[in-house]
Amino acid sequence: MSFFAQLETACANAVERAFAVAFPSALEPVQVARKLVASFESNASPASRSGRRFTVRMSPNDFARLGSDLPYLERQWAAMLARLAERSGRPQRAPEVCSEEAASVANGTVAIVVESLPEPTELALRVRRGLPLGAHCALAGVPTIVGRDAACDLVLADPRASRRHAEIVRDGAAWRVRDLGSSNGTLLNGAPVVDSELGLGDVLTIGDSELVVEPGGSGA
Repeated sequence: MSFFAQLETACANAVERAFAVAFPSALEPVQVARKLVASFESNASPASRSGRRFTVRMSPNDFARLGSDLPYLERQWAAMLARLAERSGRPQRAPEVCSEEAASVANGTVAIVVESLPEPTELALRVRRGLPLGAHCALAGVPTIVGRDAACDLVLADPRASRRHAEIVRDGAAWRVRDLGSSNGTLLNGAPVVDSELGLGDVLTIGDSELVVEPGGSGA
């Protein structure tokens, strides 16, 4: 973020705090959503795929009032940021959102703290478009085969996918995706690929299906 953007943000936050002290009101989820979007856009990190955690800090009163709804709201806010991440076209891990109370935050206002998430030690594939929607397959030391055949590790109900369409293999500390001579080809982040490195946040298009690489194991 540029110096002038930082100055503008600091001024806006100061005005918001002053207004909240003079005219206190209850914090609304839509206010948090707007602040999260602004923080997401101003803290973009093109060089990192590890993803970011957004901590929503609110006053003890607002935290107590929203208490029972916060797990649901955190999921909705995270889903909103995940959609923004997908639209950016830049491979990255889905953002996380959590909330906490902070005595330094005035009633009716919110502070967002952004931090980078640690790199996951395990990866997995998840079907984000196509059938079976949400299907999940952990990547292991042996090749992971994707296709229509029932013997594949990740079976797609997609008529445009070949029976054995592509495989993901371990290559030292990295991963690679290889097209297995499929009829319709394999796309990696929208570009045709035959054999290429694969990483966190990458999106594979196989037929009409989209598979995203995300944290696996306990981080999934």
